[in-house]
Order: sequence, then C-alpha cells, then structure tokens
Amino acid sequence: MRAIKSFAYWLKERAPIFFGLPSPSKTELIAPLQYPSVSLLDINLHELKRSASYLSGYPIRDVSLFALALTHRSVLDSLRDERILSNERLEFLGDAVLDLAVGEYLFHNYAQFDEGKLTKLRSQVVNAKTLSIFARKLELGKLLIVSDSAESIGVRDSETTLSDAFEALIGAIYLDGGYERANQFLHHHLLSQLDFAALIDTDENYKSALLEYAQAQRLPYPTYLVLNEDGPSHKKIFTVGVRLGDDYLGYGSGKNKKTAEQLAAKEALDKIKTKKLEKSLRANAFAAEKTNIELNSGRMG
Repeated sequence: MRAIKSFAYWLKERAPIFFGLPSPSKTELIAPLQYPSVSLLDINLHELKRSASYLSGYPIRDVSLFALALTHRSVLDSLRDERILSNERLEFLGDAVLDLAVGEYLFHNYAQFDEGKLTKLRSQVVNAKTLSIFARKLELGKLLIVSDSAESIGVRDSETTLSDAFEALIGAIYLDGGYERANQFLHHHLLSQLDFAALIDTDENYKSALLEYAQAQRLPYPTYLVLNEDGPSHKKIFTVGVRLGDDYLGYGSGKNKKTAEQLAAKEALDKIKTKKLEKSLRANAFAAEKTNIELNSGRMG
C-alpha cells in the first residue's frame, strides 16, 4: 500500500511539472490520487530508475520520462484522469529518432546503395516485428505499466505493444540524455545485433514473384485489398489481403500499404510452395507404393 501511495504522490507532484499543468496547492497534495491496481504499482521509483538506467546504459536523470515511456494506453482507459498520459507521444518521437539513427547507419555503411535500396533496407529494420524481437530480448514487457484488463489478455507480449514501448524508450533516452545516448543504445541493442547481409539477401519483391506465378499458371492477376487500419494517425498499421480470383491466399500487416502488400504476397507464395511440396510428396509416395506392389507381384510370380 505504501508503494501505491508513493507512486500516487509522485505522479501528482510530477504531472504539473512534466505535463505543463498548473501546480497543485499543498492542500491538494495531502490526499493521494485514486489510483486503481495496475501491474507495476508495487515497484517504487528507485527501482524504476535503476531498471531504466540499466536498460539505457547510463545513469538516467529524469525517471518521469521513463515512467511515461512504459505506460501503456490501457492505464488511461482504466484511470480516466486527464493528467495521466500514455507513451504514445514518446513513441512518436522515438520513431523519428530511430529513423534518423538507422538511416545514418545505412548511409555510412552501404555507400553503394541508392535511395530506393536504403529505404527498403531501413523498412526491414524499422518495423513492429523486428523491434518487438529486440524488446523481448530486453524483457521490456516485464516493466510495462498496464491495466489489469490489459494484463489479463497478454498485452505485455503483444508485438505492437512491445515495438511501441521500444520506440517510446528511445524517445525517453533522447530527451533525457540526447541523441548520442539514444544512438549508442540503438547501436548496442539493435544495429550491432542485426544480420544485414541476411536482410539484403532476402530482400525480394514478393508481389512481382506472385504476379509471375499467376501469369505462368494463367490465373487471374493478384488483387490487394486493405482489410483493416489500426492505431493512431501517425502510427497506423495496415492489414492487407491478396486474392487470386475469389480466394484469399495471404495476409500481411505493416506501417504502410506497400509493406503490407509485400508481406501478403510472401504468405501467398509460401502457401503455394507448401501445396506444391505436399503434391510432390504425395506423388513420390504413390510412385514408391506402386514400385513396391510391382516388386512384390514379381516375386510372387
């Protein structure tokens, strides 16, 4: 209970300073905020600061930035207090810092690539799937501040939640320690861990490959339809389905329609390859069975 009150007092004292609200009077600070049970209220600010410093790789200065970076939107829906914000604004800032850091790294390390190739390679790094992988390596999900209802549906391990928190953490590091600190964090935890050679080798145009398959098989041309748009306006996630005729063969999600279409085409091609493999295995099994029958018949004769 002490930790809950401590966090509540801290939140009420820091909110006016950090969020630009009028300072509360001393009388207002006597009673703690009505703060429902959420999953991280048993961790005090000292522990949060220690964890954030460990993650960031340097002794952080403003723990409020990192508390904000770890606050999932579900907390707002649970508390309904206009002074409390989620990590969405820090995520927006972190996304911009991430684009710059990754772009700078690729610019210096792949001088032979033109703008189109650099953009495509960056998109393979800056996406929810990749960022969530590295967020899991940092065990970022364990530190998230989420509501009880969000906790119950496993939001801590959600790809979108983890990638958003990763970007929000970058935003917090940038504001607290500057671009160099944020860049060092990204080099250590992301850029140095990626196999760029493998990313370049697997950089295929799946849409073109699917179109070529359809033409070779005299099938209707692939059509791509946006099935869903999710997330805030600055961070939309598009879900696209691809059809050959009346049947959907693949689905993909990404930060833009082009990425989602490529992923949908890739899934469609994977399914086609699987069906071809299954058909080939069935044909081989049938041929082997036929050979055995013929051999057995010859022995009996």
